[in-house]
Amino acid sequence: MESTIRNAPGFGLTSLLSVMAGVYTIQSLIGMFTLQGLPAVLRSEGLSTSQIGLFYIAMLPWALKFLWSPYIESLRKQGRTLKNHGYLILFAQVMMLVVLGILALTSALHQITLIFACVLVLALLSTFADISTDGLAVDQLLKSQRRVGNVMQVGGAYLGAIFGGGVFIYLTGTMSWQIAIFVLMGLVVIMSLPTLKLLSKNTTQSGVSDGHIPSLKSAFLNPKIRQGLLLIALCQLGTRGVLSMMMPFLYDRGINLENLGLLTAGGGAITGFVGIVFSGWIIKHISAIKMVTYCLLAEMIAYTGFFFYSAELIHLSYGLEVLFVMNGVIFAAKFVALYTLMMEWSYGKQAGVDFSCFQSMDMIVAIVMAVLCGWIIANFGYEVHYTMAIIATCLAALTLHQSPRTRDQRSFNMSIFNAQEKK
Repeated sequence: MESTIRNAPGFGLTSLLSVMAGVYTIQSLIGMFTLQGLPAVLRSEGLSTSQIGLFYIAMLPWALKFLWSPYIESLRKQGRTLKNHGYLILFAQVMMLVVLGILALTSALHQITLIFACVLVLALLSTFADISTDGLAVDQLLKSQRRVGNVMQVGGAYLGAIFGGGVFIYLTGTMSWQIAIFVLMGLVVIMSLPTLKLLSKNTTQSGVSDGHIPSLKSAFLNPKIRQGLLLIALCQLGTRGVLSMMMPFLYDRGINLENLGLLTAGGGAITGFVGIVFSGWIIKHISAIKMVTYCLLAEMIAYTGFFFYSAELIHLSYGLEVLFVMNGVIFAAKFVALYTLMMEWSYGKQAGVDFSCFQSMDMIVAIVMAVLCGWIIANFGYEVHYTMAIIATCLAALTLHQSPRTRDQRSFNMSIFNAQEKK
């Protein structure tokens, strides 16, 4: 029951939010290093979009993390304190530093296989920390606090994006690959410090502990989880396709690495906070599912603008940069709404497993769309790429709009749209 879940004794809300902010910032830093920083740098080194698309396969651990999430979930819940959470998260963070050190101290930029292997390991380590933190957040946050938790999660994601994407690109363009990596390592160290609070002897678990063994079977037997997975896949097709090739597109449109780094850090990530705050506020007044629908409509408009630029139908000075910033705000707002739904769907006896399934679906879509869109651009151009994104986003918006009218209104709204599990 909701009333039985409360912040752990000896571990207040502020401490919990600081741990979440640190972990999610590191997670995003590593993720955006892979999904934004590297694509821009590799494109400047002459790699084709099809090769860059294949590089996204290195994020496969995020797509498959649901396979080991039950094991991580069992480990984190052992004992009466939160120490296991701390050990799991710190192990992942320390090993990330080791891998980043390998990238910095070798000529990895010219060894694509080495970069691929290191990014693969970084992604795997990130999933360990993420599963532990997601479960901790869902267990410890009251329902009234989850919106704050989601804002912290997405806020950390955008803070990490500033450094892993924009700052990394800028430093690589103006200084060197090695210096850019060392800066990332320093940030990982700083953001790991709040995790030490989990090792305190005074913190005890307050989550569900009724002998339930977390499993994938339990997740997939839950109709709420199955329907949520389909919803996430549908809503993310266009988004993930566009984001996967955004850096190569901007570079090909004449924006050099230095300016691209500044645009990504200042224009994309920082203004993304506007979307986070706006979405966090508006979800108090409308349902998260409505917010997702509105964001899909806004994405259609933004993607149409990108199509016009790719087809060279418009040539406004700084228009592309403004469009990129607007898209960042829309994506951030949609991100908060989706994660609010995911957290609600995941509440229960195996929060870490359920949440991991949703994130895995999101990353499966990201990998598939990156490979597909990279191939499409290399063979047919950006115009076809953005046309497909517009169609996919339009279909998603129409489906969300029509779904409540084609199913039993009460059961659909209660199980999915309102996302409240009846105990």
